[in-house]
Amino acid sequence: MLYYKANGFYFRDNAFARIVYLFLFMAEIAQILEKTVSASYADQELALTALNDASQINFPEFIHQLAVALSDAGNSPIVRRAAGLQIKNALVSREQALSDQKRNRWLSIPAELRDVSKRCVLQSLGTETRPSVAAQCIAAIACIELPSNQWPELLDRLVANVTSDETDNALLREASLEALGYIGLDMAEKQRIGPVLAAIVRGMQREESSVYVRLAATKALSEIVDWVATRTLEEHVDAIVDATCAFLQTAELNLYEEAAKCLWKIASRKCAKTAETPIVVSMFRDGPMRQILTAANLAADVSSSSYEHYKYLKALCDLLCALGLHLADVWSYVMKPPPNFSLYLAALSAFFRHPSIYIRAETAQVLATFYGHERISKNADFLTSIPPLIHFLPKAMSKSCCAASSTAQQDPTEQYSQLDYEGEVECQREYIRLRDHCLRIIRECAQDHFEKLMAVMRDWIANRCVRIPENVPPDEWEVMKRLITAVLQTSFSLDLATPEVRKEYLAYFDAVFHCSVRISSSMHSAKQQRLLNGLLSILSALFPIFNDCPERIPIMLDHLKSLLMIDNSKQDMDIMATKRHSIALLLKIVSFFSQAIKPYGHSLLELVQSVTPFVSMMQRANLVPILAALSNLAYSVDAQATFLSTSIKLDIDFIENEPFSTSPSNFLLHSGLTAMPDPMAVMNQQCPFYQNRLNLKASLTALEGVLGQINVTSEEGETKQMMNMFFGCLNLIYDPRNSSLIHVVYGQSVLEMGSSERLMLVSSLNPDGMEKENGGRKGADEFESSQSSGTNGGISTTDSTIFMRRFIREITDLIQSIVGLVCARFYRDFYAISDVADAIERVYVGIECVPDFRFRFWIKRTWSRIVCSCPTARSDIVLDFLKKTTKHMQKRLVEQWELLKRRQSPDEVYSDTEPTEEEMIAESTMSLLSRECALFVSTFILGDSFSPKNAKKDALVTQIAQVLLMDKEVFLDILGLLAKLITCPDSQAAVKCVPILNVLTINYDNSFEEQTAVQMLIHALQSLQMYVSDELAAGPILTLIFNIYSTFRPRYPALLDVLRQIPNCMPDNIEQFDQRIMGTQSNDESKLHDKIKRDLMRKVLISRKVKVHHGRKGSNGTAEDGEMD
Repeated sequence: MLYYKANGFYFRDNAFARIVYLFLFMAEIAQILEKTVSASYADQELALTALNDASQINFPEFIHQLAVALSDAGNSPIVRRAAGLQIKNALVSREQALSDQKRNRWLSIPAELRDVSKRCVLQSLGTETRPSVAAQCIAAIACIELPSNQWPELLDRLVANVTSDETDNALLREASLEALGYIGLDMAEKQRIGPVLAAIVRGMQREESSVYVRLAATKALSEIVDWVATRTLEEHVDAIVDATCAFLQTAELNLYEEAAKCLWKIASRKCAKTAETPIVVSMFRDGPMRQILTAANLAADVSSSSYEHYKYLKALCDLLCALGLHLADVWSYVMKPPPNFSLYLAALSAFFRHPSIYIRAETAQVLATFYGHERISKNADFLTSIPPLIHFLPKAMSKSCCAASSTAQQDPTEQYSQLDYEGEVECQREYIRLRDHCLRIIRECAQDHFEKLMAVMRDWIANRCVRIPENVPPDEWEVMKRLITAVLQTSFSLDLATPEVRKEYLAYFDAVFHCSVRISSSMHSAKQQRLLNGLLSILSALFPIFNDCPERIPIMLDHLKSLLMIDNSKQDMDIMATKRHSIALLLKIVSFFSQAIKPYGHSLLELVQSVTPFVSMMQRANLVPILAALSNLAYSVDAQATFLSTSIKLDIDFIENEPFSTSPSNFLLHSGLTAMPDPMAVMNQQCPFYQNRLNLKASLTALEGVLGQINVTSEEGETKQMMNMFFGCLNLIYDPRNSSLIHVVYGQSVLEMGSSERLMLVSSLNPDGMEKENGGRKGADEFESSQSSGTNGGISTTDSTIFMRRFIREITDLIQSIVGLVCARFYRDFYAISDVADAIERVYVGIECVPDFRFRFWIKRTWSRIVCSCPTARSDIVLDFLKKTTKHMQKRLVEQWELLKRRQSPDEVYSDTEPTEEEMIAESTMSLLSRECALFVSTFILGDSFSPKNAKKDALVTQIAQVLLMDKEVFLDILGLLAKLITCPDSQAAVKCVPILNVLTINYDNSFEEQTAVQMLIHALQSLQMYVSDELAAGPILTLIFNIYSTFRPRYPALLDVLRQIPNCMPDNIEQFDQRIMGTQSNDESKLHDKIKRDLMRKVLISRKVKVHHGRKGSNGTAEDGEMD
């Protein structure tokens, strides 16, 4: 039995009791609302329970009483604000289903009572404390009523509050502008947007005395500017730009930062290029441009000492960069270069020299765009600005572009990075973006400014690299290696490498080579070893001279041989790095300069044999791929096969006879996971388990390297031997029955993600490829560990766990790669094996036990290659495998995304609190897994060379997909997987699937039954619902919906019923659209441009004229009060 409590009395749930309870609630409403923000949790709970009960008993009266409490000036600000928040939260939600429920609940209130509540809310404007909660309530109601043409007088009332000469209440003008900002108008509402925009401009004028009003007007403009039609905006653009630029000097209330953000929003509008020309012209006028640049100079002067000024400087940088990208789009439509372009370029040059990585990266993107623009790159002002920018490129590409500072003073770049980024991984990602833009600048400007680039190389090699290499920091070696590589590659591809230039390249190589030999002959310290690695990286960038001067190859081989034969009995990590780097360079020489190396093949073979006793077992394994690459140079196929077979015989025999693969328990036993770790024995290399692990990893590493280099097919026997891998053992160790055998010291954590994997996963970086060619230090590796590591001069127990976790990861990675490479490289032999189906079946064994962060690599490295490499004549071999894998991917995606959703409470999903690390890990894992599944389907159907950017409407389906999709079960499984992917909570995965579904819809329309077509339309609509505010995702999804509907509607009338059931869509628009589809041949419709398709579907589906902004950020970067559901 339900009871209600009021005034200390409990009332049984019946009609009379509800009336009494509601009467008492009305009498106590002020006290109840005040307790919703009480410091006492118990008081809060009681108040919220009372409010919830009242809303359930009589929702119309509940809303009415809240509106009265909001409008009553006699109530305290706390009570009024609490009342407003309750109204807003009763009407809006970010979750679509709950939002529709709340919308219908509001519309169920009698119109007369709704009107009373709306009048109360409107009367509250201008009578509250800041910020106005009544403005939020108005937006919440407008979001429901305006789409159905209710409350038509609202906008006129708000506009009048701002523009009327009789309105002397600044707080009323401010609150009305806030309401207009919360209400984002659809661009189709031309008759409404004009007066609204005029009111906002009025609030930004100099005549407005209140800074609060000007701030509210600026924020409102930022919110609606994307919705304003170009013609409407053009009428006010000069006034808007002038008024906003005038605020760039107003520090009060941080108005200057809000003004910069508003100008950025205007400059970033995504519309037709010709239509946006007036915006660019307006901002490049003398007054606005000088105001922007003056503000930037002032902010730059104090940005290092004030976080607020640095934020302002970033906002101005964003503005200028957006303006530059916009200018590049419309330059062809501008009759002559805009005025003040030289001033603008000077500002960009200054930003390009700023210590902040973020500011440099944003500026570099604009400069790269200008360099690549056919007309801008020839502009006189731009040509004048180029030389100093090119000269500064090496510093701009460095993490820190400042001179080395004393230890007592923090590096400015580090200081700004601490403000901009959460950690080193995020900072590194942004730095890579900066570096890539700078490399693009080199490639784009080489044609016209090659001599300037050569001057940069010439100066650095002569005055830094060769003259004082000991003063070059590690970061600078890496930067110059990439710069020199880019210059050489571009010069050869553009035919800029004249004989004179090639001689200069040779001179650089000789100078660096002799410096490297000099350093190596006197190596006595770790610093010299690291210095040598830097010189080797520069030599690597200059390797293209081998094509012209192959006589330099023998001396380079001798140099690398001497480095590999250095005694390293003490296991010095820096010497190991030098040897790893030397092996990488050997492989690069034999792989990329095969014709030049051919006369020296015997010397290279002798080198490998000579250095083998001087390198570690893992390094020896990395030498084997060099032999495989060398075998490609043999003069006959038989000689190739014999040479290769001899090179890998030991590794093949070991894999065939290794004891690991008989069972999961055997794998755990022989790898040492079931035994107590013995760090000292590992350090002294006396542990038998250590030797087992070392032998296994070395053999697999050698095989993977060989498969990556070889160009000839193997014999069937060798192929079968390489496929004799312990897939099931690796996968089944995650089964609780087997993982329980792991020694307690290791625990279950040895099967979990390592710290480096977690960091890279959260940052969405690829965990693979962590090694650098320049021989930089690797992560912890028990096979190449320093004797000084750990405690007491040895390896700690913690190290042992880290080593074992890495061992499991690397063995799994190697197995996945080897299997995939066997299928891709030896497909003729592999798929001809009599029992190949059994071999493929073993890849699937135990897959359900594999955690998500490992599972995605099975898809990437193995499953995709097994399916896509299969010859069409043997497609029956992979048919069952494809069915199993697609069903498993579909099942896993559904279960894991649902599990992730259940772990988050509704409050967590919609709050502004930062997610925990575990939540970020889980979400990143599932996002990357979803993208990998999408890529699997894309590669299978469209091929690995397919790119959405260059996609054609008549994209070809791969031959293997043409055969396998004839199977109805496969076709439905693929569609089912795609349906789950386009509705998963990762937009990148969803967007990857759209081109595939378009191809299947158009090319396989006869395979769609009515229920299948209906389900695909429903999933596409659900996807649009999820990503309607995502600019990159919504467009392609709208095109897909059009294609599905136009293809199947003529055959299946049920598709019209689906559209009719969509809430908030105008019935007339749906009927008009359907009549167009039915009245025109579908073939003609399919030829429409994608933009037309999107516009047609947008008119039908995205009919909501307003949107309520949830959790909008305030000027201080935090959510404003009350912006919560």
